[in-house]
Amino acid sequence: MYQNVYRIRRSFLVPFFVDFILLFFLLLLAYFQGGSNLERILLTVIFIPVLYVLFESSFRMVQTGDHGIMIRKFMRKKELRWEDIAHIGALILRKRVYLLLTTVKGFYILSNGYEKFSTLVSDLVGHMDNEKVEEQVKTQMEHPAKNMSDIIMTWFTAMVLAGIIIIKLFTS
Repeated sequence: MYQNVYRIRRSFLVPFFVDFILLFFLLLLAYFQGGSNLERILLTVIFIPVLYVLFESSFRMVQTGDHGIMIRKFMRKKELRWEDIAHIGALILRKRVYLLLTTVKGFYILSNGYEKFSTLVSDLVGHMDNEKVEEQVKTQMEHPAKNMSDIIMTWFTAMVLAGIIIIKLFTS
């Protein structure tokens, strides 16, 4: 049974959902208010991956328990037993942190995009032997890197999309 659940931060999902709604509204305006064919195609091509990323981010979840860890993604899930994890490493790029869980069957990556990331790290470290965990991973428990650039960028994108919608509505 899994006790601890970690999801993608709401502080990222909320502005990303706002971006999705604004992009959808802009797409509707292009189709029903006489946008050019190029505009319709371009907005549709942008809309499809944004929809996929929204679903992927919304369904992404990590659950930990006494027996192991479950990593859920959109329409996929993978269960790992603690004894199957051979090594936990960390890659730190500016304010982004990626945990690399190495197993016999492959590797799995967890980012600091999850809520309560330091708790997730301490949960992972608490179930592993010390020799299987890199020092950089242990450092993330006490001093987690906080990545705010994604959140700022999604709110900025929402403002740009809202500006484009306002211009389209009042210049037609």
